[in-house]
Amino acid sequence: MEILNQFGIQPILLAAQVVNFLILLFILKKFLYKPILNVLEERKKKIEESLRNAEEIERKLSEIAEKESAAILESAREGEKIIKEAGVAGGQIIEDANKEAEKIILRATNQAKQLMIQEKENLQQSVKEHAADLIFLVIQKVTGKVLTKDDRKRITEEAIRSLKS
Repeated sequence: MEILNQFGIQPILLAAQVVNFLILLFILKKFLYKPILNVLEERKKKIEESLRNAEEIERKLSEIAEKESAAILESAREGEKIIKEAGVAGGQIIEDANKEAEKIILRATNQAKQLMIQEKENLQQSVKEHAADLIFLVIQKVTGKVLTKDDRKRITEEAIRSLKS
């Protein structure tokens, strides 16, 4: 004890300071450290959920792209089939009359082209609508806010411009 007194340390004040420090440590842990940890954990969960949503949206977009490709190929096959049928019909008509056959082939070809163009436009419109819906879902999930009609219109126009380019 004498050594402590020589250095100017008073054991009662030292014990009081240790108790004060422990009380302060307890208060900070209880009211500051745990709430901060809770907030950080909530943010971590939100980020993980956003990442899962983004992966799901990416998967859906790739599925839509695959469906679009398959539909375009099917349309092309169907167009080729129609053209072949028109060619066979034209060959039979050529035996009867050359001029009549040329008219039928031209009509069938134009019809097949129009059908392909119309089918492609329908598919593109469908993809644009699905992409716009997915974009709205992503934006709503990421930002956490509900989009207004003006926001949806603006985002849809931007998405259509980006899909065209």
